[in-house]
Amino acid sequence: MSTELTRKNLPARRGLFHRNTMAFPRELRQAIPDLHAGRVLELDSINGRAPDFSLFGPPVELKLVVKETGKLKGEFVVVMGLQIDAARKLAATLTELADQAEQAATARGPAA
Repeated sequence: MSTELTRKNLPARRGLFHRNTMAFPRELRQAIPDLHAGRVLELDSINGRAPDFSLFGPPVELKLVVKETGKLKGEFVVVMGLQIDAARKLAATLTELADQAEQAATARGPAA
């Protein structure tokens, strides 16, 4: 068989899909200037789904749409692939943090 048709040296992708992952679009690389340690992007929207093909990926997919905050324009989709237990842990952690923030705001009283 021709070596062009064999895939001996390619990394196994299946293992990647069964872990909790975050995927960043390649275009986001160009959004971060060389002389800057990073870029602040505004969270524009969140959505997700529970695809019915868990053999090929995590059972929960969360899509975060982030956009530029400065003079540059652009939107980027950041995808999180989560196993069920990780999705539940993330939801519980966010709920707990929101409760803490709400309690702190209530303790400070109304803004003057």
